[in-house]
Amino acid sequence: MRKLFIKCSDERSRRFSIITTIARTDEGMRVFKEACYEEGREHLSRVASYADILEKVYAPAKACPVEYDGEKLIFAYLTGDSLEKKLREAVKDGDEGLVKDLFVRQKSILTVSPDNETEFVPSDEFTRVFGDAEPYIGLPGFKISNFDGIAGNIIFEGDDIYFIDYEWVMTFIMPKDLVLYHCIRDAYYHIAGLEELLPLRSALKLLGIRTDMHVMQRSYEHFFEYVITEPDGTSFAVAKHSSLKEHTDLRDLKKPVMPSGNAGGTAYDMWRECDRAVAVLQGRIGRLEAELAEARSRYAHLDDEWFRRYDEVRNELVTNREAYAAEKAHMEYSYKAMETDRDTWKHMFEDVTGSKSYKALQTVKGIGRKKG
Repeated sequence: MRKLFIKCSDERSRRFSIITTIARTDEGMRVFKEACYEEGREHLSRVASYADILEKVYAPAKACPVEYDGEKLIFAYLTGDSLEKKLREAVKDGDEGLVKDLFVRQKSILTVSPDNETEFVPSDEFTRVFGDAEPYIGLPGFKISNFDGIAGNIIFEGDDIYFIDYEWVMTFIMPKDLVLYHCIRDAYYHIAGLEELLPLRSALKLLGIRTDMHVMQRSYEHFFEYVITEPDGTSFAVAKHSSLKEHTDLRDLKKPVMPSGNAGGTAYDMWRECDRAVAVLQGRIGRLEAELAEARSRYAHLDDEWFRRYDEVRNELVTNREAYAAEKAHMEYSYKAMETDRDTWKHMFEDVTGSKSYKALQTVKGIGRKKG
């Protein structure tokens, strides 16, 4: 077996970390997926079971043939063109009409079975993986969904359509808009110029996706965090990126990143992973900016109300302060006048009671009282 390409997705939770290898074998080209850790075997087993589910739900589309030997998944290597490649060529040619047609084709592949459609109802599984379910209650939903039915994972081989890399098949009820949003949104992460040719909002409107984009982006970010976070809340991806050196020594650049005969493919794949992470952060920033703008708009009138009330209170205070000052001055004047009157009458009383005539009169009154 000659290995041509290796990708190690070890920044995920240990439950989902896998090593993907493309190799030439005696039986031809094959794709292998192995668990990085023992905890990942259950994930591989589930992926193996998804092939039959997809073919029942999405017929005539097929799942890329897979075998599971208890250690690794072994996929056939398909050589057809991906929907992403077709989109990339359409964008390069500036063909907006073809881009629209390809998105409509992608939606038709993902909504081919009316029997798979239902009304969305919350579940513990949905909340654990995607967070808040409230905005989607009562909206159209899917009973089963290939959440990773992105353009890069849809392959055309002649008249046949195949799903590849189907790790994320949701077997609980999902909101229809959220599934379509993620599958369409992924192309905008990876194809330069797509947003300029056909803005994402226009594509969503074209496909009848009406749920608020910020709500769906928030759900996707919760899914992304679910994939990279351990059950105890720790995350190797977060720890790894927080400890990266700001500068790289030139000697480090000479060290091989991974043994692969396809260095260009490896670089492209790693770029896609980084681009996805950046896009998630940009989406989060955009959502927060939108929420901030909405809050500013919602509460702008309060600024005017509070300033108006402040002016009223301030004017009332000034007016009352002037009235209080006048009243205080009047009271102080009256108080001083009363003090003056008190002192005057006191002096008059003292003058009277201290006079000889007053004392003689008091003597006479005393004598008179004794005789009586």
